[in-house]
Amino acid sequence: MNNKGQSLVLFVLVIPITFMVLLMVYDIGNMVLLKNELNDINYLVVDYGIDVMALDGKEEKVRELINKNKNDIDNIEITFEDDKVYVTLEDSVNMTAINNIKIFKIKSSYVGYIDNGEKIIERNK
Repeated sequence: MNNKGQSLVLFVLVIPITFMVLLMVYDIGNMVLLKNELNDINYLVVDYGIDVMALDGKEEKVRELINKNKNDIDNIEITFEDDKVYVTLEDSVNMTAINNIKIFKIKSSYVGYIDNGEKIIERNK
């Protein structure tokens, strides 16, 4: 039996599969990090939006805070209605091997309001 030939075939089959699995784990990790980052920014912005709800130019102030935290978000929706603040952030994750292809969209949506003198911030479905 030729062990060198068997080792070479095994090496040629296992290395690409291992590399693809590692890239997939890296991409999923990036998605989770982006989702957490968007949720953190969104929570902070909704909290700030509740504070500036009575001021003029509140949407611009909220948008400015979002851009200070992350300036390359794909889609930002800010709505003030019925004494509530609605903020939806949407961004996409680039593929590891090819930087210009966006493969996953991540969306974070929160609503905030004041109830009985207490700030309530929750996910918007």
